[in-house]
Amino acid sequence: MNASPFRYFLVVRLHAGHHIAVLAGVTAVGLWTIRMSPGELDSALGMLLFVQMFLASTGFLARARRGHFDPILTSAYGRVSVVLWHWCASALPGVVAWAIVVGVDSISGGGHIVSAVVGRRFLALWIVSAIAWIAGFALARGAAGALWTAGLVAVLLNRTDLLGSSSGAAASSSQLLLLRHAAAVIGCPFLLLGTQAPLAHGAIAAAAFTTSICLLGTWRSVARTDFYLRDRA
Repeated sequence: MNASPFRYFLVVRLHAGHHIAVLAGVTAVGLWTIRMSPGELDSALGMLLFVQMFLASTGFLARARRGHFDPILTSAYGRVSVVLWHWCASALPGVVAWAIVVGVDSISGGGHIVSAVVGRRFLALWIVSAIAWIAGFALARGAAGALWTAGLVAVLLNRTDLLGSSSGAAASSSQLLLLRHAAAVIGCPFLLLGTQAPLAHGAIAAAAFTTSICLLGTWRSVARTDFYLRDRA
C-alpha cells in the first residue's frame, strides 16, 4: 500500500454522488447570485455552509469497522495521520466550492475576500467542516448534517434567541455571556455571515479554540480505537 492517505480517500469516494451534485448546483446558484447582485456574497456562502454540513459528515468509524479502510489503516502511516487526511478529504469539496465563489466575487469587485479567506466568514467554514466531521465520526454518512439541520430548525421554530442581549451585562456575568456567544457561534456558524448582533469580546476566538481542541481530541482518540475486523481468538 504505497498510496498516501489523502489520495486513498479521494479514490474510495467518501461523498455520496447526490451530495456532490447538490454542491455543484448550489455553487452555480451562488455564482449566478453574485453576478446579479455583487454584494450578495453571504447568500452564496450561506448555501455552501448548509451543504458542507452534509459533505463533511462522511462518517469514519462505521466504514472502518466494516473493513473499507483496511488497506490504509494497516499501512505504514500512523492512525492519527490517516484520520487527519480523512477529515481533509471530507472537507475538500466544500472548500473548493467556497474558493471558487469567493474568487469570482473578488473578480466582480466584492470587498469580502479577506473575511472569506482568513476572517469571520472563513471561521464559519472551518467550524462547519470540523463539527460536522466530529459529530459524524461514528455515524452514517450525512447523518450529522441531518441532525444539525434538525437542531437549527427546532431553534428557528421556537424562536430561541441564541445571543441574547449584551447591553447592561454585569461584570460578574461577562464570562457566561462569552460562553453563550461562543456556543452560539459553534452551534450556528451562520451567525458569522452578514451583519449580525455584536458578539461578546473574545467569543469568536473562544469558538475557534474550542472547535480546534475538539478536532484534535477526535484525531488523537483513534489511537485507542479498534477500527478494522480481525480474529480475536
